[in-house]
Amino acid sequence: MRDIVVTGSTGIGGAVASALGERALTIGRHGMIRADLSSMEETARAAAEISSVRAIICCAGVFTLRATHTAEGFERALALNYLSRYLLVRLLRPRRVILVANAGRYRDTLGPMPDLNLRAGGRGLRIAGRTQFANDLFAVELAARHPDMAVSCVFPGLVATRVFRDAPGVPAPLRRVLDAVQQRVGADPARAAETPVALAVEDREPGFYGPGCAPLPIPSRVLDGRRRELWEATDDLLKPWLT
Repeated sequence: MRDIVVTGSTGIGGAVASALGERALTIGRHGMIRADLSSMEETARAAAEISSVRAIICCAGVFTLRATHTAEGFERALALNYLSRYLLVRLLRPRRVILVANAGRYRDTLGPMPDLNLRAGGRGLRIAGRTQFANDLFAVELAARHPDMAVSCVFPGLVATRVFRDAPGVPAPLRRVLDAVQQRVGADPARAAETPVALAVEDREPGFYGPGCAPLPIPSRVLDGRRRELWEATDDLLKPWLT
């Protein structure tokens, strides 16, 4: 029975799906359910194709240094790395939620909530970094609002995937350098998949985790941060697909 949804079918997502075997149902451009997860319309359509789910492991994501926008008007990195995850979880209501992100490693660079989509554009590490912090806030607020869900956020460490090779908005020479380092010292995706898989199938305490299922502290900037404000702003952005 395919009772664990996995977003992303390459990199860490592909390794997670491989480890889960027949329990995995992948969503993504090359998934069992084909969908562009930067599109909320396609994300909602994919969710409607799923009848029941025990857990969701969100791995799909992008690293970018340049703000671009989707046809729906969302900043693309925010849409793929955060908004699609929020929408899938709200629509599917799984018992276990695992967000593969950075688990407390980024500061709050979200900026004003009314401009989550960076309508004026922007460049730099903040573009991708703020989406990781949004996952931190989402994990903690989701757990507080839905104690029936076991919610975890996972930092997989540096992993030998294509994330830097395919990074939009990053100059080609820098992409080559980052990719070379990543392939040389990054962990095998199968190793990185171990923690999210364990959290999905084993009776482990939810929380923030690093490589090797090592528990991580949740920073005060997350616990005491703008998680309720982000939840309400996200609800407002995704209202057409949540009702």
